Amino acid sequence: MSMDVDQVDPAMQALEALPEVLTSVQETPLAYKLHYRAIALVEAAGMEDQLQAARINLTNYLAAGDDIWIPLLESKIAQTTGSDAEIDAFIDVEEMFLKAERDYLSLPILKIHSEYLVQQVARAASSSEDLPDGFDELYAVQSVSARMKGLATKAEVHIAKSHEIWDAWMEWEMEWHDDLPQDDKTEHAIDLQQAYLERLKVPHLNHAETYQNYSMFVSKCLSDREYESAMEAATTARQETVAAIAEREAYEMALTNLSAYIPYISWEEAPKKPPKQRYQKGRNQQKAHDIPPNPKLVVGLYERAITEAASQRAEALKGGDATAGAVVAAEAWLVSFWDGLTAFLLETPILERAVRSVPSSGTLWASRIRALVTIATYALESGVLDAAAITSVALASAAYESHQLSKEEPAVLESGIEKSREKGGDESLKLEKFLAHAVRYYTEPAFHEAIEVWESASKYYKTKYNVWTEYTSFLTLVPIHVEYDKARAVYKNASTPSRSIDYPQAVWSAWVAFEEIHGTVDQLEHAIKRVRKMTQDLAKKAAQAASSQAQAVDAQQFLDAVVAPQNTESAVVLSAASEQGSAMVLDEQATGAPSHHKRKADEEEPLEQSVKRARPGNDRENATVFVAGLWEGLDDDELKRLFKDCGAVREVKITKLPNNVVATVEFMDRESVPAALTKDKKRIQGNEVSVFLGWRSTLYVTNFPEKGEDSFIRDLFGAYGMIFDVRWPSKKFKATRRFCYVQYISPDFAQAALELNGRELEPGMPMNVYISNPQRKKERTDANVEQREIYVAGLAKSTTQKELEELFGECGPIKGVRVPLDDKGKAKGFAFVEFEHETSALAALQLNNREVKKRRIAVTMVDPRAPGRKEQPSSGLGKKADLIARSVRIKKARLGIGAAKSSAAKPPPQQAGSSGTQSLGEAAGGSSSGGKTQDAFRAMLGGGRK
Repeated sequence: MSMDVDQVDPAMQALEALPEVLTSVQETPLAYKLHYRAIALVEAAGMEDQLQAARINLTNYLAAGDDIWIPLLESKIAQTTGSDAEIDAFIDVEEMFLKAERDYLSLPILKIHSEYLVQQVARAASSSEDLPDGFDELYAVQSVSARMKGLATKAEVHIAKSHEIWDAWMEWEMEWHDDLPQDDKTEHAIDLQQAYLERLKVPHLNHAETYQNYSMFVSKCLSDREYESAMEAATTARQETVAAIAEREAYEMALTNLSAYIPYISWEEAPKKPPKQRYQKGRNQQKAHDIPPNPKLVVGLYERAITEAASQRAEALKGGDATAGAVVAAEAWLVSFWDGLTAFLLETPILERAVRSVPSSGTLWASRIRALVTIATYALESGVLDAAAITSVALASAAYESHQLSKEEPAVLESGIEKSREKGGDESLKLEKFLAHAVRYYTEPAFHEAIEVWESASKYYKTKYNVWTEYTSFLTLVPIHVEYDKARAVYKNASTPSRSIDYPQAVWSAWVAFEEIHGTVDQLEHAIKRVRKMTQDLAKKAAQAASSQAQAVDAQQFLDAVVAPQNTESAVVLSAASEQGSAMVLDEQATGAPSHHKRKADEEEPLEQSVKRARPGNDRENATVFVAGLWEGLDDDELKRLFKDCGAVREVKITKLPNNVVATVEFMDRESVPAALTKDKKRIQGNEVSVFLGWRSTLYVTNFPEKGEDSFIRDLFGAYGMIFDVRWPSKKFKATRRFCYVQYISPDFAQAALELNGRELEPGMPMNVYISNPQRKKERTDANVEQREIYVAGLAKSTTQKELEELFGECGPIKGVRVPLDDKGKAKGFAFVEFEHETSALAALQLNNREVKKRRIAVTMVDPRAPGRKEQPSSGLGKKADLIARSVRIKKARLGIGAAKSSAAKPPPQQAGSSGTQSLGEAAGGSSSGGKTQDAFRAMLGGGRK
């Protein structure tokens, strides 16, 4: 029987594709994807020798994980098993181990190394085979003992698994301890005891087993009279360690994904309270100094996170294009961890390893360039940097080029500067800037007078960012007398937290740019660290302000939602009254006239009940809040007590996540939510909780690759924070719907993940990522939703349209500016600015809290779907008071009044001042029943009381 269909040989396909891939690897040796593609093709082609060469080629350029190093080590070790092995083969094995252990903190590789060393010592002690010259020296007991100790020391930063290496070392030490002469045993026992005591000071999860092993060691190797003192020493050594383990155990147990490292690292980097002060309160508590973070534990934790992220990237790279999203997510984590580590401990070896691990990161290249300027060309020619990364690298490289400025004569000052300040000053600093330009034409003694003028300007305009940038520019750009040290001092002075500069980011950017040109490596790093810290502090304040403002907006939106059903309900009540047989009576109290009799309780339906009946039944998203920052053991009743004064609670659902406990609280009515949001940052049993609307931490994601499933989304978005849930649409009716909802445990994580919006995971398919606002669901499409309009509040009434155009023009092209005016033609204190592009509107948000005409303005994004707001009534009253003044209440309407013919005579035109007739139509919400009920009411009122 013959085969009619030719089968394609995968090996032949791999051989055909291999040359092109190998050429690409040679052209771009820093591309992980190409190396893994080459390895996969070589393996598919069955070329075992070339497979090892492809792996070695990767290690020559990039950091490799266990999937690359372990096969290489096993192959290299196999070359030393025969009796004919040369000493160079053993040396090659040790050199490969050293190189493999340099890339990542790999416990499997350390374990293989320790086992290999033990095997070689056993071979040296055996006389069954001839070993090459130099073998006994290479694997002498003392030499191997020192190397085993080094491996245990390297592994001890891994709190969870370091015992695997340390126990193996100690077990081997105890084995050959018994064979030592008695004199050597005593000395060796002292060394082992010291090693145990040092180990007991190191936090590790099996600390109790180590203590038991130490007790057995003391019983076996030390005399009875030494036992008590030895155990007392161990007890002293382990006291603080036991507490340290207890504090870290929960974090260790929660390390089930990369996002769990973030809170652990943040906690490890933070200063700690002294043990005796940590749980006690008193007068002496303030005098105790915080314990600084342990650098070894912080670095070790970063190393573990980096190793895990690199391992996930390696697994994703093996999947090819099918797991491209997972590669992106893993590399995002790698950049984050490496950047954090280099910021914490800026050392050249760390930076070298960082760029080997993630060569496509411009941030890491820039850090290394500041330490090693000579690799700039290598970085720029790597072929894996994008435009932003090239900018970072080129800027860091150019910052160390020396620039010489020509020297000319300085300038004298004009008295106009002082006169200008006497009249209130010129915030544009035109005279001061002119001085900076003209000073080169004057004599040097006047230069110091110019400095004095700038010093006084910085005091007079101390909250204006431009005075600080112009001052420093004057000190650095005037050729006659450059004052770099003084300019640096000015930057530091301007960057103190006590100064409320209107735009501090401009000063900070100028400071870093100044140090890149004129500073040393240490000075530049100091500026970068200082600016990073101040930026984080500013971001926290902005986030808190935005959160408060968002909660206020939510509260107002909820109130607006209540008002609309009230007006609608009024129409229902009036229509129902017209159909009843009871006599119709005007409620004098509604019109402001005195009432001569009490109203019975059953004569009207409470407004609260009418509103509830008019509202749609399913409003769970707007009636539910998300609560984070909880802890294990918390019950539903505790949360209900927290929200008891907010409204009736329908359901409380507590969810336990890795290292986090969160909850959702659903109320019976959405009106309870604004009050519930005020519980944010409140404390329950001493723990601060976060309360926010669930949709603020939820993303709407669409237009991703069709093969992307739940694990794909979780890997991609998990890089930005802990995910609470991923919800998918039902495929019952349409199986090709490609969207989902990703909910985080914090709105900050959702905001960070918005950077994925527009990213192309497949060519020509930009992914869409938005905040999932339930009020927008009916109008949402897969197209980009532009937000180009901003709302500006807190303006002075003298603010003009031109001034706003000048203020926001720096953010981008403006399409239009609307400044609502009052009856006197002055601004009402707010305005709307529409930009040509969404990015310009986002940039304009940076002007929030900017001082304009001695007033702090508020800048927020306009929601075009929010309900419109009517102008204030001409009566001068508030909206509610005006509505009451123009309304009447109808009770006991006569039977048949609603049956008025549509052909009834129309009432005479509305007279000036008689607002009663018109108010009925308005109170009824503009009902279309004007031909019957409304005409009847008009006819009745026309002949009624004056």
